[in-house]
Amino acid sequence: MMYGRLLRLIVFFIWIVSGVNCVFSQEVRAGDGEKTDSLGQTSGIAGLGEKVLDLVTWEKEGVVYTVYPSLSVSPRNGFVYGVMPAVKWNSAHKGKYNTLAINAEHSTKGMLQLQLEHEWYLGGRWLTTGEAFLNSREDQFWVGADDRDFFFDRKEFRIEWDFLSNPFPALWIGGGILLNNNRFDESAPFVFEGEGLTGAEGGFIAGVGPKLVVDTRHRTLSPQSGLWLEILPLFAGVSGVGDYNYQRYTFDGRQYLTLKEEVTSLAFQVIIDYAEGNIPFYEEPQLGGKERLRGIGHPLEETGNAVWLARAEVRQHLWWRLGVVAFAGAGKADNGYQRPFTDLISSAGGGLRFRMLPDDPLNVRFDFGVSSIGTTGFFISLKEAF
Repeated sequence: MMYGRLLRLIVFFIWIVSGVNCVFSQEVRAGDGEKTDSLGQTSGIAGLGEKVLDLVTWEKEGVVYTVYPSLSVSPRNGFVYGVMPAVKWNSAHKGKYNTLAINAEHSTKGMLQLQLEHEWYLGGRWLTTGEAFLNSREDQFWVGADDRDFFFDRKEFRIEWDFLSNPFPALWIGGGILLNNNRFDESAPFVFEGEGLTGAEGGFIAGVGPKLVVDTRHRTLSPQSGLWLEILPLFAGVSGVGDYNYQRYTFDGRQYLTLKEEVTSLAFQVIIDYAEGNIPFYEEPQLGGKERLRGIGHPLEETGNAVWLARAEVRQHLWWRLGVVAFAGAGKADNGYQRPFTDLISSAGGGLRFRMLPDDPLNVRFDFGVSSIGTTGFFISLKEAF
């Protein structure tokens, strides 16, 4: 029911945007014969929007400060609302920005979260990225041969932190850490142990590993050209630290192509994600969620030791700060890669984009997707999915 209303809202919004775009795409001539429709020169609805955004955005000497409402929607959390102070400033690398954001959020499903995210280029040769969050929510997992859904209360503390060096152009080498602690309500271990799931009682994870990144993107926010490759092995439980001992290997490759500069672009991604050892069920590689196949709304609905997916997205600017996307992809979550192309799950959908800053491609995305197994996903979040 909720998805039906949301889908109708998206269609109505696209219709409005398309109509406004037809009106404003005409060359409105000023007295000197110049066009007045652009991100920098706006009138009417766009002008009113600019005035509203000016109230929550401050720019001084290349540093942009914002205090935006933090809004998102997902099947896992419901409607999320809060506040997100953020700062963005230029780095020594052209097209790559330093960002720091803090989210304080609550949701209609009772979720509480405090999150810190950052990407910081230290001079010309170093980069640190990562996030830390405290989260309390009612989560969901599918158990049994009939995949019945089970709800349980979950409290999670998580830190993911990388530190990389730039010895050669476009090449970043370094390492990262994962610290994660989970606590479940009393009913969860009884159900999960009955299903023989590793991680039935939650517990502490400590992981470390090297990281290699090749990055030729012309910019980090909504890139339209270039290549991005990441190879990330993670080793949890080294020297007996933590409650779990496992290894996880992730390959993430992305290619961006410009069809029309700052108007139309294509994005492609391939992910191979494999884990072995004593990995808890909630840390297994995931096929769905807002960062992967968006037609699978809950990230814990399709998981396994071996996940792969491939997807593509076309991105189109419409008018003022508004754009649209269409996306499709397919993949599989299983215990191994013996039969990688059988029983594939496909996903397709579309969405809207709203540029937060007039001169920077920092977008809020509104995405709706459906999958071949009958699931759906609706997400509102900051930055592109990939």
